[in-house]
Amino acid sequence: MRIGSFFEGAHIPLTELVEFLYFWADNLQTTAFLHKNLGWGEHTITDWKNFLRDLCVEEFLANPQPIGEIDESKFRYRKYSRGRMLSGQWVFGGIDRETKDIFMIPVQDRSAATLVPLIQRYILPGTTILSDEWASYNSIPAASFQHLTVNHSLNFVDPTTGVYTQTVESTWGGAKKRLRNCMTTNPILLDTHLSEVCWQKKYGEASFSNLIMEIRKQYPVV
Repeated sequence: MRIGSFFEGAHIPLTELVEFLYFWADNLQTTAFLHKNLGWGEHTITDWKNFLRDLCVEEFLANPQPIGEIDESKFRYRKYSRGRMLSGQWVFGGIDRETKDIFMIPVQDRSAATLVPLIQRYILPGTTILSDEWASYNSIPAASFQHLTVNHSLNFVDPTTGVYTQTVESTWGGAKKRLRNCMTTNPILLDTHLSEVCWQKKYGEASFSNLIMEIRKQYPVV
């Protein structure tokens, strides 16, 4: 039954694995909760969380999406959850207000040379992109995208066009709150944690059913 499936090689009862998938999808993911309800050790819990995050990466970074709002934000690391803030990590991302299509990607900097190729890779041509007036966005190719901006030094909402970017900006706040522990323990895995945030943001209460469909898509059993 497990051969060729997502569960191949797992020495854990299938009933427990399905329970874990449900808990993960319902955002019941603390080590203490999973240990209490499944009896799993810390390493097993960590491994299976990472497996699911890898699924999320494939889902959100495989194909271009009709992303509307884009922005960049710095995720700062705090050593051992206290003390002075250490140098952080820039993250570039975007979200569509209606479909909730979303992506978040760690980047080295906010230069046009870094951001524009990501826009071309992850946002569908023909999309209307909304952003602030960060200079790098001036290089967004007009032949591929319509680009509208808002000057945040003057207005949160452009009085003429109605452009605003509060949707993506509020998304940063939620992501940083959720990833507070990640930013102090293993920042190397930030990209997969970001994809997990994207999954929960997009699918919400339908997270479990979409997780099952994604597993079937990535691990087809014939």
